[in-house]
Amino acid sequence: MILNKTTKQNTTIYFFSIMNWHRKSHSIPGFNYNSYSNLAHRHVEKHERLTLPNNQKNEGEHGKIRLLISKIENAHVLDSSGSYNIITDIFRHEDSSSTLQNDVTLVSQTSSNNLDDVIALSERWDGAISISVFTHFTDFQFTMDKLLHLHVCFPKIQNRVHFHLVYPLNNDIPLDKLKQNFVNSNCEISMKTFHNQNYEIEGIEYPHNLLRNTAVKFCKTSYVFLIDIDMLPNKYLRKEFNMFVQSFKNDSVVFVVPSFESKDDAAIPIDRTQLLRNWRLKKIRPFYFDVCRKCQRPTDYDQWQYLPDPSHLNVAYFVQRDDAYEPFYIAKKDFPLYDERFKQYGYNRISQVCEMNIAGYNFGVLNNAFLIHKGFKYRDSFHKNKEIENNRNRDLFQQFKRELRTKYPNSKRSC
Repeated sequence: MILNKTTKQNTTIYFFSIMNWHRKSHSIPGFNYNSYSNLAHRHVEKHERLTLPNNQKNEGEHGKIRLLISKIENAHVLDSSGSYNIITDIFRHEDSSSTLQNDVTLVSQTSSNNLDDVIALSERWDGAISISVFTHFTDFQFTMDKLLHLHVCFPKIQNRVHFHLVYPLNNDIPLDKLKQNFVNSNCEISMKTFHNQNYEIEGIEYPHNLLRNTAVKFCKTSYVFLIDIDMLPNKYLRKEFNMFVQSFKNDSVVFVVPSFESKDDAAIPIDRTQLLRNWRLKKIRPFYFDVCRKCQRPTDYDQWQYLPDPSHLNVAYFVQRDDAYEPFYIAKKDFPLYDERFKQYGYNRISQVCEMNIAGYNFGVLNNAFLIHKGFKYRDSFHKNKEIENNRNRDLFQQFKRELRTKYPNSKRSC
């Protein structure tokens, strides 16, 4: 590996070139090579937005690329099906001192398309965040560029976010895709972005549930809060939940966080008061209001809307699951994981909530907690194969329910 440095005014770009290969192709899964020279030490000049002054050497920064390359070289962790390679925690977590075991980690998953959403998440959530990132052979270079950019240029991401990579085992990803991989120390320069539609990445199936499970398994806290990458929680939810859960001792309860969607031009509320005001102004509505109203109906938004002003976080009321219910919730980390056979669109979360119900969990709605999705969702905004995928997963869901009867023979609950 050769380290080349190009300087122009206040912008310093470091290019990492992988050279002198002894084999014609090097694929990520299981490859082993010893014929390249070691990466030279590098001293990154931090942009003034970061914690280090400009031109000060960061002794810990020089090993980040070496660590990443080493993890890719030695990536031998496979998912349960043997179809995907998994690289966990691709950057060493910089500061975990503020995260306690009896705490809650924000958990999500994404493709490279939506990695920019991590910036807002790290600003809104002041604790640990675990995110699985799905990539593939034509996307790998961009994913690495983007992750390095986010990690170097945003201290809160560097301090809080654990990234995990997942990619298909049958995708040959040559290491020369990492040629001229760079970190740009002028963090004001925007990264290029992709415009691929979700679920339609080069014809490769998107494994939602594998990604969710991967992100959950590597959390160090007792509780996890699984959300979509393009959602934001109310600002002080982590702090209030940590105080609340100290006195709430019932491990069979999962804590439903009501979810909403906001108009593109509306400010994202930070608390319940702002949310209710925007709701009255019709700038906010319940999540999936147009797409699948029954998927969130059991949360009972009317009851939640007219709750007395809460003085502290608590369970306001309990709700019964129905066939299509797919709430977002906080749960103990040992909850039933997601069935990884569900890919693409349809039933990937419904199936897990179904199992939670049969396993004996109860759904308690929190009074002073919420999630916001930026932008209204509409039925015609989904990709063209949505219905085909939904029908296929519906058949799988029927099989899944039969399997649950065997898995929980003594349960009196149905799904």
